[in-house]
Amino acid sequence: MQDRPPETSATKTAPSRDPSSTIARFAWPAAVVAIAAMGFGYLREPRDPVSEVRVEHAGATVVRELRSLSRLETSSMHVEKVIELKDRQKRLHGLVDADDALLFVAAGEVVIGVDLSKLEEGDVKSDAATGIAYVELPAPEVLSTRFDESRSYVHSRQTDVLARRNEGLEGAARREALAAFAAAGRDPRALEAAKAQAERQLRSLARAWGAKELVVTWKGPKGEVDVVGTTTK
Repeated sequence: MQDRPPETSATKTAPSRDPSSTIARFAWPAAVVAIAAMGFGYLREPRDPVSEVRVEHAGATVVRELRSLSRLETSSMHVEKVIELKDRQKRLHGLVDADDALLFVAAGEVVIGVDLSKLEEGDVKSDAATGIAYVELPAPEVLSTRFDESRSYVHSRQTDVLARRNEGLEGAARREALAAFAAAGRDPRALEAAKAQAERQLRSLARAWGAKELVVTWKGPKGEVDVVGTTTK
């Protein structure tokens, strides 16, 4: 019996592989990766998400929009006022009167309007059937007063020999001037003009909100309605 020669690397043959088994080995991992990628893509929020905007309570929204305006400035007045103040002092045990006098010329501006922050939920209503909007406004008032410093000045100052100069006299004159400005703004004619202007401005807003007509009523100083059924078209 002859011995077989040892097999060398050149004479060895590699075992054959089935192509179907190779494909099967990689098919399941690839499928898992594909499914995971599809799920991740589905869960990601799209760039343009679909949303729906709903109006829950139109009346309250209108009130909030009016309140956001805060102040509805309707008119401004340029006011000039001459203030004369005199500090009379007793000297020499009351035998002599000595004066410290000031003449102050004040100029300023008064802004009149409606404070919309005072609106309440029931003050704005609308009738969808007729297209008429209703608003009950607080009474017009003086919103602000300011000095025109470039045109306000001390015209004259006279202090008697025995009098002591009162350093607070000019400040008192300015306070009196501001009070006079506010009083001018509360003039009935100025307030009526403010009401008319407020109605014109709110009419434009009502049209922007889709109302056909606007009915405006005004509250009095204590909340009562003093003007009823004012209709703007």
